Amino acid sequence: MGSWPAPRHTGGMAPPSEAHLEDVSSAARALHREAFVFDAHADTLTEMSDRGYDLDRGPEGTHLDFARCSSSTLDAQVFTCFVSPKCLPDGAADRVRVQLDTMERQLARFPDRVALCTQPGAIRAARASGRLAGVLAIEGGHAIENSLDTLMEFHGRGVRTMTLTWNNSNEWADGCGDSGPHGGLTARGKEIVSAMEELNMVVDVSHAARSTFDDVLGMTRRPVIASHSCARALRDHPRNLEDDQLREIAAQGGVACVNFYPSFLVSEGKATLADVLDHADRFIEVAGAEHVGLGTDYDGIPTTPEGLEDVSCLPRLTAGLLERGHGPETIRGFLGGNLLRIFDGAGVKV
Repeated sequence: MGSWPAPRHTGGMAPPSEAHLEDVSSAARALHREAFVFDAHADTLTEMSDRGYDLDRGPEGTHLDFARCSSSTLDAQVFTCFVSPKCLPDGAADRVRVQLDTMERQLARFPDRVALCTQPGAIRAARASGRLAGVLAIEGGHAIENSLDTLMEFHGRGVRTMTLTWNNSNEWADGCGDSGPHGGLTARGKEIVSAMEELNMVVDVSHAARSTFDDVLGMTRRPVIASHSCARALRDHPRNLEDDQLREIAAQGGVACVNFYPSFLVSEGKATLADVLDHADRFIEVAGAEHVGLGTDYDGIPTTPEGLEDVSCLPRLTAGLLERGHGPETIRGFLGGNLLRIFDGAGVKV
């Protein structure tokens, strides 16, 4: 992918110093700048809504803001509206509305620095104009409170993807964190998945129970994503994907994205950049280079892998993939080209 005509969403702010990336080769920096870098999952809207800050400057302990996205680090971000099951039974939808309001404030305050992308071509256009491309998501299907009207409301406000569950099962789909009362999708769940496809929303199977995953892959007509998961072959955790699940996502044209949450990367001890690279290697080996991506979970994880402390460190991931022998095309796909195929095509039509 060639160079772009506009600088990347610096918004007049000086980018952070690259001194902390002295371990990244010039070749890796150049490849990272050239690539389209697209992260499938960050909980920044949740942090912003709860802590009362804006995208121009994240406080200590956060992972993403304009300054750290600049200097050719990140082009597009799926901003997730996370809804804790504590919001049930009647506060889940309102929790999404609060976070959508937060996004709308950013769009109004920083129109030259961030763009909400809902149409084919919009993500590429945002990068070409020097803005951070934002795609809206919901984490936890209980957020729609079992209402197709609410799903359509959120779609109307720009939401283009949703995890069918969080760890908890809801009234129509089983999650990965409990006993799963339904055995997968209920009839209502299948209706909701069909409605998402009719709305051209991308179905996200991260957090889903295996039974739900199997039902989804058996009925969907469009590619699905797993926005932030890891390889179960390397870390046996119910949030992680089995090799056969990776193959099924790939066979359907979808994309599986590697999570940075240390507990999903390693069973004990501190996680490092090398552990993330191990999971990326496994995804690439099993699913194929065209079906893998980046799903950091930044601003949604209590700790980060050493070497990947925030979004400004992503060039280290590029360097590590190069050092492990992956070619530029594979790396471009992993960093965001594969997700761009999903979200800047059929997946974002109105």
